[in-house]
Amino acid sequence: MNWNNEIWMRMDEHTASLLDYQTVLTKTADYCVSPEGRELCLAMPPLKEQNALERLKQECELFVKALEEIPAPDSGFPDIVVVLKKLGVEGVVLELEELHALSIWIRDYEKLQTFARKALLLQPLGNQKKESMENKTIESFFDRQDEFFPVSLLTSRAPSLEVIYKIIQKILTPDGQLRDLPVIKSIQTAIARTNKEILALSGAYARNPELRDALQSSEPTQRDGRTLLAVRANFKGRIRGIVHEVSASGQTVFMEPFDMMEKNNELVELDARLKSEIRKILKAATEEIRPNRTIIAEGRNITAWIDLRLARALQAKRENLIFAQECSKGLTFWKARHPLLGKKAVPIDVLLPEDIRTLIITGPNTGGKTVTLKTIGLHVLMNQAGLGLPAATGTKLAVFDNVYADIGDEQSIDQSLSTFSGHIKVISAITRNATSKSMVLLDELGAGTDPEEGCAMAMSLLDYFIRMGALTISTTHHGILKNYGYTKPGCLNASMEFNPASLSPTYRIAMGIPGESRALDIAAGMGLNQEIVEQARSYLSKERTDIGELIRGLSEKHREIELIEREQRKKLKAAVEDQRKADLALLRVRQKELELKRNGLKEMKKLLDASRKTLENLVRELREHGATAEKTREVKQYLADLAETVEEKWTELNQEEADFEKESEEIDASDADQTLPPSAGDLREGMLVLFGSFKKQARLIRKENDSTWLVEVGSLRMRSSASDLYPLKVKHEQKPLLQIELASDPAGEPAVAVFQLDVRGMRLNDALRAVEKQIDAASLQGLKLFSIVHGTGEGILSRGIHEFLKQNPAVADYYFARPEEGGFGKTIVRLGPD
Repeated sequence: MNWNNEIWMRMDEHTASLLDYQTVLTKTADYCVSPEGRELCLAMPPLKEQNALERLKQECELFVKALEEIPAPDSGFPDIVVVLKKLGVEGVVLELEELHALSIWIRDYEKLQTFARKALLLQPLGNQKKESMENKTIESFFDRQDEFFPVSLLTSRAPSLEVIYKIIQKILTPDGQLRDLPVIKSIQTAIARTNKEILALSGAYARNPELRDALQSSEPTQRDGRTLLAVRANFKGRIRGIVHEVSASGQTVFMEPFDMMEKNNELVELDARLKSEIRKILKAATEEIRPNRTIIAEGRNITAWIDLRLARALQAKRENLIFAQECSKGLTFWKARHPLLGKKAVPIDVLLPEDIRTLIITGPNTGGKTVTLKTIGLHVLMNQAGLGLPAATGTKLAVFDNVYADIGDEQSIDQSLSTFSGHIKVISAITRNATSKSMVLLDELGAGTDPEEGCAMAMSLLDYFIRMGALTISTTHHGILKNYGYTKPGCLNASMEFNPASLSPTYRIAMGIPGESRALDIAAGMGLNQEIVEQARSYLSKERTDIGELIRGLSEKHREIELIEREQRKKLKAAVEDQRKADLALLRVRQKELELKRNGLKEMKKLLDASRKTLENLVRELREHGATAEKTREVKQYLADLAETVEEKWTELNQEEADFEKESEEIDASDADQTLPPSAGDLREGMLVLFGSFKKQARLIRKENDSTWLVEVGSLRMRSSASDLYPLKVKHEQKPLLQIELASDPAGEPAVAVFQLDVRGMRLNDALRAVEKQIDAASLQGLKLFSIVHGTGEGILSRGIHEFLKQNPAVADYYFARPEEGGFGKTIVRLGPD
């Protein structure tokens, strides 16, 4: 398969071998459910195009989430490579077993497609690349990887193989046996009958008293598909027939009596007919399937690409791996472990800021420098292959166009290369191929030659890679390079920690400070004669000892600072938790305050209702007794006072609403999980919202148009603008079990309550609908007292309306009006409390 170098990394084989990349791929390939997926998994190089890589990891994460709800397909795809090859050759017929294998493969293919489609339904990926594949041929799409296609496009492109499956199922049973087709069944019946006749003939020889002693066995035997008798050699003259075989001892001859020969011949002919008919059936099925060969090939390739994602998801889920986040430069590892060391792997933390392009790691021998180098390089390759990483959440990696490594001893006797020459040969190739987007890993830089020249060469190489812009990580024991790491811009020192108490490495990285080689301590710990070790110490110069003490002091200070930072992080975490609890308590207090304010607004509405009743009584009294000057002044004064009171109350009401809005915003800011700002895009059916100026809790029923929703407030429904709805976030949103429609006029306009409802001239049904609408609207708007003008006439309207009011639970009382106000032609209605 050809890989487009614009998308896929052109792997450096030497680096892949040093980092054991193929071994890691083999582990992942074991999770594949199909041979096609396994082959692709082992062959696919890492990606270097960032969008394609992000898409692959998003899809793998989607499959991981899907595995929580959808069982993985328990597939056992058989290998059908030979089947496809046979289908490509005219005249070649598929065997029974090969047709059965193809039917199993198609069944497993459908299972895998079903899983992928269900996974996409659970969490559709946004911004999928909208691209048609209709004009792409099998060769251009699969044999040359010019693009990386999303799984949604693969599932939509996956061909249906149902026709092929039905062709096979017409002649095979689910367990792979040939079905009882009429022509086959008739031949098999004839074969069974002939076998029965042959057994009857052989039984007659065994039962014959004259021949019983001549037979070596009473049971017949089979030779080359023919039934024979085992006859003692000295009695063979008693039976007329043909000798087919003689035993090794010469004591037994295997004879075919002449009367059995005819039946054996008949059986051979029937077997030949059966095989011929079976071959005709298989040939017909093969020829029917052959035109679909390219469709099967396309299905195999799509299966491989979907299986590749499923294998990564299964591995991530079962091995508790994470998918690294992307960053533009640098890298961050949290608790990263080498994937091939298992439980022995010690987690490492590496934080490389974006402005640092060179990391120099020093430290003791056997301290884990080389393993750290391999862990970093291998994690980068795994990340760009879309694999999960054995690391902690928060790990971030940039995307590199390639990874180059020089690790270990490159000595080669066959090529007459010393250790130094071997390193230089590899490094020369790296300098020719690396770019500003590459990662370069150099182990024991400057080793294998004179220390002074080696250091000069090492610094020159680091200068070269810094100018190039490649991210370089190097290990060394040279002290000069430690100073280089401090003085060179863009460089950072790091060291492998060493436990001075146990004289053993901890295999952990300390960022920002260089380390000591600790060669003498390690040699003593490994059993080297103490006299030799002490003599070696005496050869160390005083200056070197001072530098060692300085490094040890720095290391100790670094450990102390790290302990302090850990303690501070714990305290900060506790303080954040305390603050969170305090914010929640404050939120509850604010919610209680708002609830009290809402109750106060209800009281205000009751006051206005009571004022309305007083006004109605005054009007009634004026009508009864006439309007004297004093009464008129009283009414005018009352009206003025009422208007002033109403104005004051509405001013207070508006202020309360403004305060409520402000405090709601504060609650929104303090805890975004409680309420959300109005947003038409966030509203959905069944959601709880705060509705209207009084912020009553309501539930969304359905969307009427782009800006209007039907909402349910208590047992009533009405329409509202989306801008007046404030979503409430709750853990579980349920649609109402009982739905009650608020009565509306024929035009669909919201119901508005009136003081006096005139239904004269209406039919009874129309009048009752108008009354129902009036009661609903009055209940919602707080109008407790109103009248219905129905006239006297024949009394049909009045009786019907009174019967309706009697049965309506919202009505507290109803009665005819006073004679001067309408008498029996008008009914006064009083609604009950909320």
